[in-house]
Amino acid sequence: MTEVLGVSVGASAVRMARPDARPQDSGRLDFHHDTVDAYWDRAEELAAESIGVVLSQAGDGGPVQATGVAYRDQQQFGEIQQAMASQRLYNYRLVPEARAALQYLEASGELGHFGTIALYDLGSSGLTISVIDRGTGQVLLAERTIDISGDDFDRLISDNQLAKQGVDIADNQELSEFTARCRVAKEQLSTSGAVCLPGDGGVILISRESFESLVTVPIEYSARLVRDVIGRSPKHVDALFLIGGGARIPLVESILGAWIGLPVVTPADPESVAARGAALLATPVADAPRRPSPQPGVRQSPSDPALLTGAPDWLSPEPTGDKPADSKRKVRGAVLVAGGLVAIAALGLSLGYGGSSTEPTSSPVETSAPVTAVPTTPRTTAPPTTVPPTTTVPPTTEAAQAPARTYSEPEYVPPAAPAPAPAPPPLIPGLPQIQLPQIQLPPAPVIELPRF
Repeated sequence: MTEVLGVSVGASAVRMARPDARPQDSGRLDFHHDTVDAYWDRAEELAAESIGVVLSQAGDGGPVQATGVAYRDQQQFGEIQQAMASQRLYNYRLVPEARAALQYLEASGELGHFGTIALYDLGSSGLTISVIDRGTGQVLLAERTIDISGDDFDRLISDNQLAKQGVDIADNQELSEFTARCRVAKEQLSTSGAVCLPGDGGVILISRESFESLVTVPIEYSARLVRDVIGRSPKHVDALFLIGGGARIPLVESILGAWIGLPVVTPADPESVAARGAALLATPVADAPRRPSPQPGVRQSPSDPALLTGAPDWLSPEPTGDKPADSKRKVRGAVLVAGGLVAIAALGLSLGYGGSSTEPTSSPVETSAPVTAVPTTPRTTAPPTTVPPTTTVPPTTEAAQAPARTYSEPEYVPPAAPAPAPAPPPLIPGLPQIQLPQIQLPPAPVIELPRF
């Protein structure tokens, strides 16, 4: 027989079941059970870690070849997927809790002649009521509520005991530990008439009658919900099956039997029904990848795409080529911008130095910018007889001004009188300065008419 593992993930505990490979004399299918308390950890992550530990060990029938994990709803489906991927576990199948429960009840023979059944699954976090067609395995109707849960029963016991003792626990840690002991007392009351649990937070002393008086109203509320769901079922319901940890409370079966008017069946070990059914539905995943070996000295996070290999498509990253599309667009844009700037620079250089000039003139310049000469119209003058005066364009007031160019203009000087000051030449602005990568606009032109 192939060694398989079934797991159910509850809010308070992770339950694992492995079918016994040895045949029983009675022909009944037996299971080995393990329970891991999940009150202090996230149940999905704890389940993945526990599965990894079991898979690393060989059981009586050899190593586990297939794993089935029962999930409650779509949200838990995704959380289990992520937790399993973080542990690099891929050889498993996820099955709905209702289908897993139906599979076990069918295999154990407890369904009998019933056709359409209703499941009453009372766990620590809430109550789920499902109507299932036995012939097709389809869930016809399902409803979940958190108004009644096993955790609520624990708090009711805790409040009752603290009120009796006149104690007010302010520390959250102490209150959590006291509530955990109340949960143990609730579980023991399923088979005992009274419970006495001593502890640091005080003695818990409660009888079954006192406990039932605390939980009668919530259980009757759940019975009304069951009656409403069964009334809306598209098919007639033949029987009600109680599963989950809350099904162990004797008052639940008695109240539901009185309110519903249908046969009420509580299987053995009702809290592990989903885990046993998941084990029966477990089949090996043929294309499950092996656990990748980590690179030496490299730490891989759970979101690493390498860890998601073989995971569902909606968990896998988008496929990528040799280069991401965004990188290609960035490189192409950078090349276009650089090419445009080179073309502008070449045009400016060709315009600034391509023409002929006989009398250069200066133009305003910007800080730390090169000076570009602009050709002007030559002036006809007499041949020079003396050294012409030199006129320098005054620099601007900017902090870092490039040295201005000078020019010489010949003027006729009479022999008896000094030569008059030369007339200023016409000012023609130059081309705009080109500075890479920024381009500045030229100043507004100023035209001054020549003197005659």
